Amino acid sequence: MDKRINLLTLGALVAAYALGPMATQALTPAVPFVHRDFGIPMALAQTLISLAFATIAVMTLVYGPLSDRFGRRPVILAGTALFCTGSALAGLAPTPEWLVLGRMLQAAGSAAGLVLTRTIVHDAYGRERSGQVLAYLTVVMIFVPMLSPLAGGFLLDHVGWRAIFALCAGVGTAAFAVLAALLPETNASRRADLGLRGAFASFAALARDPRYLGPALFFSFVMATFFATQAALPYLIVEVHHGSATEYGVWFAVACAFYVAGNYASARWAHRVPRRRLILACGAGGLAASLIGLAAASVLEWHTALGFVPTIALCFFGAVAIAPVQAEAVAAQPGHAGAASGLMSGIQMAVGAVVVQGVGLAHDGTPYPMFIALVACSALALLAFAAGGLQRRGRTALASAAR
Repeated sequence: MDKRINLLTLGALVAAYALGPMATQALTPAVPFVHRDFGIPMALAQTLISLAFATIAVMTLVYGPLSDRFGRRPVILAGTALFCTGSALAGLAPTPEWLVLGRMLQAAGSAAGLVLTRTIVHDAYGRERSGQVLAYLTVVMIFVPMLSPLAGGFLLDHVGWRAIFALCAGVGTAAFAVLAALLPETNASRRADLGLRGAFASFAALARDPRYLGPALFFSFVMATFFATQAALPYLIVEVHHGSATEYGVWFAVACAFYVAGNYASARWAHRVPRRRLILACGAGGLAASLIGLAAASVLEWHTALGFVPTIALCFFGAVAIAPVQAEAVAAQPGHAGAASGLMSGIQMAVGAVVVQGVGLAHDGTPYPMFIALVACSALALLAFAAGGLQRRGRTALASAAR
């Protein structure tokens, strides 16, 4: 691919990738408002987030293999159209059931961009440059999710939660137009023989490969720390301590700014620090931030900063590690790049759904459920990546001995 095509592709991918995070970040502070308006339990309102994650987990297993067989372009266009349909249905929902259905359709559509962005970057740049490109690309991508809680908070405080879905539908329609006009096909080796059986064979092969499984689990548990804070902080700020949705949005924007800084640092350090060492250092930093947050919560009175300062640290460390760890996972088996990206997103969303719903069920008006989830997820991320590295080195040593 030439330079001109790459630039156009990256511009279209920003729009595609941002749809899912935009919808989630804008809707997260609306959960307490849905809880009030429909008179439903908070745990039930939380399913707007957790069921959406579960839906994405399933759909990511579909989009990757489909794109390996039919190409990246038609699959991502179909997903974007589904996102727009779900947004419109949720915005007009007369009952909680219709709202959840619309939200699930929206989430199912957004999964296409989340999965195929990594795959298209890998198609275009290969293993060596894809980690650096993903880091720079994520800096741009994060600005939409960073502004989404601010936009969502403003709409919640001045219009209502249904306006958030109208915003999503409008942005989705614009994104569809950009993709249709600018996104070329990047899959030069489509696999017409890849059916459902072949897709699950690819997933099984990936799940047995420590080169893939360690990075994929690390990525999933690190992302789960972000989901845990989003499940807890709107409830604590709005429902328990009677703050505003705008206050949550401002603090979240600060956290996202540190996420941007982490991605920038990741891109700058990509060729200076060995990839595995960088990932392990960031995993240790995230665990330390979580433990400090839990200790602070046990001795200090609640303040919004108490919840967000550890979150800001997690955003920075996570952002530094996310691009290289995604590149490490997708490059593990180049012939199954689409399936690798899809399975990684599926694991990520499955773990996220469990964590979000668990935090929602454990809500007790204190930050303890959130910080316990942060410590657990950070520890599991570090353990998974370290264990994957040890397993991989063991296999390499055995192979060398056999030769």
